[in-house]
Amino acid sequence: MHAETRIEPDTAAVAPARRWARERLAEAGVGGPALDLLVLLVSEAVTNAVEHADPPVHLRVDVDGVRTRVEVSDGARAEPILRNPPPTAEGGRGVMFVDRLASRWGTVAHTDDESKAVESKTVWFELVHDDAPTELAPSPHARTDD
Repeated sequence: MHAETRIEPDTAAVAPARRWARERLAEAGVGGPALDLLVLLVSEAVTNAVEHADPPVHLRVDVDGVRTRVEVSDGARAEPILRNPPPTAEGGRGVMFVDRLASRWGTVAHTDDESKAVESKTVWFELVHDDAPTELAPSPHARTDD
C-alpha cells in the first residue's frame, strides 16, 4: 500500500495528519502497538516539518510485507538535528524519538538539476514489522492513580 497527502504548514495540521496516517496504516493491516508507534513517529516527523521547515510538506506511507516506511518531505534545506535535551526542555525530542524507536531513518536531499543546489529534503523512517513491539509496557516512571 502506498498513500500520500499534502500537509498544511501549520501545527494545527498535525492532528489531522496523525488521523490520516492511522487510517491508511490500519487499512494496510498494521495494528496494535506497531500502529501506535508509527502514529507517534508520524506525529513527531510532521511536527518537525511544520515547525521548522518550509512548505510544501508532504506525508507518504508505504507498507509492504516486511516493513512500513514513512516519508515527510518539505521545502527546507536544513537537515533535522538529533538532540539529547535535558528533562526540563520543552521540546527537541522529536528526532530523538525517531532515532530510538524506528528500525532505521535518514534524510534525502533533493537538488536542482541545473544548479545542483539543495532545494528540499525528505526525512524518512522505517519500522520493520518484526522489530515492532508486541505490546507497549508502561514506563516504570508512570504515575498511576490506584
